[in-house]
Amino acid sequence: MIRQLPLLILLALPLLLGDGYHLRFAAEVLIMATAVISLDLLIGYGGLVSLGHAAIFGTAAYAAALTAIRFGANLPLVLAAGVIAATVIAGLMALLARRSSGLFFLILTLVGGQIVWEVAFHWRDLTGAADGLRGIPPLTLDLGITSLPLASSPALYLVAAIICLAGLSLARSFVDAPIGRALVGTREQPLRMEALGYDIGRIRLRTMLAAGVIAGLAGSIYPFVNQYVGPNAVHWTLSAAMIIMAVLGGVGTLYGGLIGAVVYMTIQTYLSSYTDRWQLIIGAIFVGTVILMPHGIMPVIGSLARRLGWRNPEADHGA
Repeated sequence: MIRQLPLLILLALPLLLGDGYHLRFAAEVLIMATAVISLDLLIGYGGLVSLGHAAIFGTAAYAAALTAIRFGANLPLVLAAGVIAATVIAGLMALLARRSSGLFFLILTLVGGQIVWEVAFHWRDLTGAADGLRGIPPLTLDLGITSLPLASSPALYLVAAIICLAGLSLARSFVDAPIGRALVGTREQPLRMEALGYDIGRIRLRTMLAAGVIAGLAGSIYPFVNQYVGPNAVHWTLSAAMIIMAVLGGVGTLYGGLIGAVVYMTIQTYLSSYTDRWQLIIGAIFVGTVILMPHGIMPVIGSLARRLGWRNPEADHGA
């Protein structure tokens, strides 16, 4: 039953959140949650902490926005552009850091991400530099005979919900496949995996590509929710925020990315209007979660679900 709980929540939200602002906020949360789910493949199952994941996500956003501006904002077209761009960046970053792990992997992904940020921040003719890209056309779905507008808040929310569910499905399929089991093995016993003939670099490359595809799906929709994309979308601070979301929700649980994104972005959006010290509150919650719930919020929810007789979908989580 709990496996269907996220789907039920997603379907119920449009009924609970009536106005356009809250629906757009919910869509942004789902987009960020999808990006965190893709990052969790690296952190939770591969033990690879990346500070360059925002560069993958943000590159997809820029690619989708530029495609919309130049060729039209047809949903399949912008999704294809974003996913391809994100996969390319993920592949390059994987080639840069595939033989490293731990602190060295973190630093190399940070360097790769900052290179992307430098391009976004200084290439004014392409990215708008510090001003970013504005005037992005509204999202549509070309059905051949007619074009279906997707610019309304409910439509954007539904698109984000579908993208989030697709990201969850792809991530779960990857984790349950032999490559996902091998990835966990490289995290736990890298030397033994090499002795058994596994190519750790290739496994990490395929994982980065899979994470890039999922992050690309999320990034492709991001500019149409905010009608803007700027250099902050590729900066390492967004990667750090994604890591915090993953830890809050539960590293290695996939569903934890959704929970962490809800907690983090709700505090950021609503409390920041009352105080400039909202980051202090995030820090306190983060520290409290690490001390009281070291595996994150999702395992606690799973434990409560088992007590109620529900099946825990994350009982075999990778953390």
